[in-house]
Amino acid sequence: MELDTKLRSLLMELQYSFPIVKRPFLKIANRLNEDEDWVLEKTRDLFRNSVIKRIGALVNYRSRGLVSALVGVNVPSDLINDVAKAINSDAQVSHNFVREHPRYNVWFVTKARSREELIMKVSNTLSKFSINDFVILTALRTYKIDVKFDLMSGVSRTKPMVLPLNVPSIESAGLSMEFFRRLRSINIVREPFNEIASLAGTSVDELGNLLGNLMRIGVIRDFYAALDSDRVGFRENAMVVFKATPETCERTALIEETTHVVLREVTLGSWPYNCYFMIHGINRNVLEDAIGDIMRRLGVNEYETLYSTRNLLPEMPRRLELTSM
Repeated sequence: MELDTKLRSLLMELQYSFPIVKRPFLKIANRLNEDEDWVLEKTRDLFRNSVIKRIGALVNYRSRGLVSALVGVNVPSDLINDVAKAINSDAQVSHNFVREHPRYNVWFVTKARSREELIMKVSNTLSKFSINDFVILTALRTYKIDVKFDLMSGVSRTKPMVLPLNVPSIESAGLSMEFFRRLRSINIVREPFNEIASLAGTSVDELGNLLGNLMRIGVIRDFYAALDSDRVGFRENAMVVFKATPETCERTALIEETTHVVLREVTLGSWPYNCYFMIHGINRNVLEDAIGDIMRRLGVNEYETLYSTRNLLPEMPRRLELTSM
């Protein structure tokens, strides 16, 4: 789908400024000097063409009592497809990529109820292929996680933020699971929040305050339009890893171009870095410039950049929808 200037402006509004009001598409239309019908029609077209994956908010995995880890694996090239299939059979795997690294070429993220359970399931899966060279990096602190694409500058950009350290359980919110399920992806209609507000026992006018509070305490993540990176021209992404104090890793989350900023510890294996972020762009030149600027601002000279070369879990958006509860 060809994205002209008007559609790019619409996507920017849907990503960065989605309003929680009775008629959000009318409010967006007013900002763009368009009419509501145009915004609704174009947004539906963007959905049909898979440019937009969803508009909504996902539950923070920590509010469900889960632990998360990044796993790097040394996989023989002729086994990558088979190993990827086995890894992906775990419903809690949300990312799985081939990345450029001299030792660990397959990287995936998975979750479990405990570190022990996570180590066991990863080890059991890889042992089927006699693979014992891998590293498990458990998340100690997740500072930022959502991804947005600045269609004007060609690089990822999210608001500077730090997720809360201690996240309450989803049950403590006192809201039904159906409320959270409906919140994941709204319908593209004139008044999409009526039923969601009803499930919360509140009005649409008060829903924005409720969601703002749920985001503030970390039960849900930012409410926005999630886009397909390839379909909006962001075909390069990289994982940047370095050694840092918790304070420096937290500062990384306050830089707009970073996504998925996580402080990690080695749970199994050997790995020299504890801070990790992702960055996305339209080409490697854009990423190289942005990464160099980020590391200069952080005062970090030693780091590694692992570019993604293949997505081993192309159904990831759907997987996230199914496992976000």
